Amino acid sequence: MLDLIRKTAVFIRADIRSAKSIRTAEVLEGLIDGSLAEDAAVSEISACLNFESRINYCVPNNATAFVIFSVKALNKALSGNDFGLAYDIADILQALPEKEYLKDKKAVFSFNKTYILKFNKKHLSHLPEIV
Repeated sequence: MLDLIRKTAVFIRADIRSAKSIRTAEVLEGLIDGSLAEDAAVSEISACLNFESRINYCVPNNATAFVIFSVKALNKALSGNDFGLAYDIADILQALPEKEYLKDKKAVFSFNKTYILKFNKKHLSHLPEIV
């Protein structure tokens, strides 16, 4: 799932204002909140990205709140035409550490410091840290 989130974030960030980017963010949120079936959501994201995607594993527990909140904030920013905020959220999502690094306290601390704390200082809306 982390790989799919990262690839989707890269796609969105590359053309933040496009209808495909906005639709991809909607589908990603639907996948994460369960309002869209996994197969249908992954198929639609794959079609947008022109890349066959799949979910190899779930988001680790320590990153779940961050991922859910961030994807919802990304979709809200895009639908509200706040492209600067959406760009910054997509930037953070594309930098998500690999699953094995999310188990490393030093790597998580570094990610939080490098990305999330800087984002939270810059924007009124705040993203939760990975724990």
